[in-house]
Amino acid sequence: MVVFDVIVHGEVKETIRPLSQRLHAMLAQVTEEARLLSRKYKAPVQIHRRIIY
Repeated sequence: MVVFDVIVHGEVKETIRPLSQRLHAMLAQVTEEARLLSRKYKAPVQIHRRIIY
């Protein structure tokens, strides 16, 4: 399973778990979440992908 960590100022704030593991759906969801989280934290966010087995 692929998950995405949201990093603000070098600290992991949240983890996004996509609803679908299809790449096209995953990209759309993560892009929208990043936009919303950037507004929430009022700072640029970094998204890092990791795999959970």
